[in-house]
Amino acid sequence: MLSYSRKVNRNRYSAAPGFKSRWFSVTPLVITLMILSGCTQPGIVPPPTGREAEQIIEIKTEAEILHYQRQSLWGGEEFSKILESKKEFESEEVDSFENNLESYNKDIVNVEVKFDEAGESTIFKCDIRGAMYSANSYDFHWLLGDLPFDLYQFKRSEKELYYEGDVNGVTTEIRLIFPYTIAHCHEHVWPEE
Repeated sequence: MLSYSRKVNRNRYSAAPGFKSRWFSVTPLVITLMILSGCTQPGIVPPPTGREAEQIIEIKTEAEILHYQRQSLWGGEEFSKILESKKEFESEEVDSFENNLESYNKDIVNVEVKFDEAGESTIFKCDIRGAMYSANSYDFHWLLGDLPFDLYQFKRSEKELYYEGDVNGVTTEIRLIFPYTIAHCHEHVWPEE
C-alpha cells in the first residue's frame, strides 16, 4: 500500500520535480531584475552626444513671476553646429521648455535665446507664470519633477537655495533666489515666519 501511494504521488506530480527545479533556478534572476528595475531612476540616462558640457540655471522670484535663465556651455565642435542652425536650435529649445511647462500647467512669456560666441554658450531666458500657489509661495515641481533629487539636496542660505552636481551627465548649477528669508519642503518654497 505504501508503495502504491508513492507510485500515485510520483505519477500525480511527475511533471512537478522538473518544473520546480527550473522555477527555482529562474526565481533569483526574476527577483533580481524586479529589484533592479525598481531601483533605477526614471529619466536618468547617459547624455547623448551633442549635449552641453555644463549648464547654469538661475531663477529669481518677483511677485507672480519666476525669471528663469539657463546658460549652456558647449564644446567647440558642438557649438559650431548650433551656430550653423541657430533658428532650428532656438525653436527646439523654446518648444521643448514650453511643452515641459505646459504639462505642469505653467506657461512662459518674454522668451529670449542668445548665442555667446566668445564663451561658446547659449543663454535661454524667459519669465514663468503659474508657479506661485499663494502669497510669495512657489511650486518647483516643474523644475524637479524629472530630476533624481529635491530641494533638500540644495544648500540653503537666508534667501537662496543652491545645487551643484551632475544632472543626466551634465555638470549643473541651480540657484533659486528670493527677496525674503525662506523656508522650504521637497518642492515648495515660502517666506520663513
